[in-house]
Amino acid sequence: MKVKKRRKEFVESRKSNYDAQAALIPPLPFRQRHAREFMTLALLLSDVASLLLAYTLALWLRMRFVGDYDFQMFQNVFPILFFFILMYALYGLYPGVGLSPVYEIKQLVNATSMVFLLIIALTFWLRTSTNYSRFVLTATWLLAFVLVQLDRWLTRIIGRILDFWGEPVAVVGTGPEGQQIVKFLGEHTRLGMRPVLTVDGNIPYEESALVSINRSNIATVILITSEMSPELQASFINDQRYGYHRRRGEKSISSLILITSLGWVGSLGITPHDLDGLLGLEVRQNLLNKWPNFLKRLIDLALTLIFGVLSAPFVLLIMALICLDSPGGIFYKQERIGRRGSIFKMWKFRTMQANADQVLAKYLAESPKMKAEWDSTQKLKNDPRITRVGKFLRKFSLDEIPQLINVVKGEMSLVGPRPYFPEQQEIYGEGIKLYHRVRPGMTGMWQIRGRNTTSFKERARLDEYYIRNWSVWLDIYILLRTGLVVLSNQGAY
Repeated sequence: MKVKKRRKEFVESRKSNYDAQAALIPPLPFRQRHAREFMTLALLLSDVASLLLAYTLALWLRMRFVGDYDFQMFQNVFPILFFFILMYALYGLYPGVGLSPVYEIKQLVNATSMVFLLIIALTFWLRTSTNYSRFVLTATWLLAFVLVQLDRWLTRIIGRILDFWGEPVAVVGTGPEGQQIVKFLGEHTRLGMRPVLTVDGNIPYEESALVSINRSNIATVILITSEMSPELQASFINDQRYGYHRRRGEKSISSLILITSLGWVGSLGITPHDLDGLLGLEVRQNLLNKWPNFLKRLIDLALTLIFGVLSAPFVLLIMALICLDSPGGIFYKQERIGRRGSIFKMWKFRTMQANADQVLAKYLAESPKMKAEWDSTQKLKNDPRITRVGKFLRKFSLDEIPQLINVVKGEMSLVGPRPYFPEQQEIYGEGIKLYHRVRPGMTGMWQIRGRNTTSFKERARLDEYYIRNWSVWLDIYILLRTGLVVLSNQGAY
């Protein structure tokens, strides 16, 4: 009798605990419970519309510059759209949860190119290649790269406005890292993760919010391993491996995301290895290897040549305006530290008065507030040295164009950590060793993350991230974002 009584008390206490945990979070709205389905459908429709638009524009261009075209071929496009969607799915582009912009660009280019190569191979095999316009095929291919990515960005913006973008996730770990993750996901909603529940990582498994997670249709749980007890970590992992005995109305946890102490390294520079059942993580420094450096140099020279030819008339206009605005030379050269710690002269359009150094010294001596701003960011929002034309050039970063000369000379790269002044070496600490091993860049990570509003410490961290995680795709992303940031005047002064 005593055994039955104890068992009954245990069941009742567990049921009471279950009810309490189930009430930790109220029922989620329908659009959040089915966010993955909404996001998948939205991206699928966006991709179909983008591909059709790319093909339509390619047809218009052919008719405009080449001649007539048989529109009966248009009907053959619709079956091909199925292969695009299938390939995008195989490349992990649906539902787009947790995709970094760099990874998404890479996967979109690879998947789109793969479908077009298959189409070319199929028409060759069927001996129908002469029925298709090579101009239309090539134009569609190139337009798809741009339109699919652009429409995906717009789709995410619309999804955030309509409040269906972001699947509900739970974060286990309530310490500084857990709070940082919650804040980060809240600020970067394009990743498609909406933190709706945080759980203490140091409580017993049965007393955790597991019941509430399951009852709330939360399928993704983020584990902050440094803020969890080993027992709770093992319980979640075992649950993932062997399954949890769930009650009616509960949903299984299908994805566990482990945030480790290596989070600062960045995922682009890490390669996972399966060591006979054990997980190994290879941490690389991509930009410190020989062949990536060679490839990056070729891309720099090619893009510099193209941009230099296209921008020549505009550059001549800027030079004339500088001469008319204030006395002094057209160009201004600063000493900066570059690769291997060597000093080089960095070219810029002159945007300051001829006696800029004296003006700055006097200004900082008279204003302690401005001196504190200078010590923190090495920049001044209201810099008294800047000329009228200089303000315009700086606003749109046009004063940086002459640095293409440094790129051609091999002293700089189009993308990379920003070159620093000789007197700033002590500020970087041990991280300066990484700077000495790569070419500095005209633009970089911190220029697309707030530009001049970014603290000096944050700039150094972002530059280190870039060096460790470099790829062609990361450079493409930074160049695209740089254009958007410049046009929006974000953080410019």
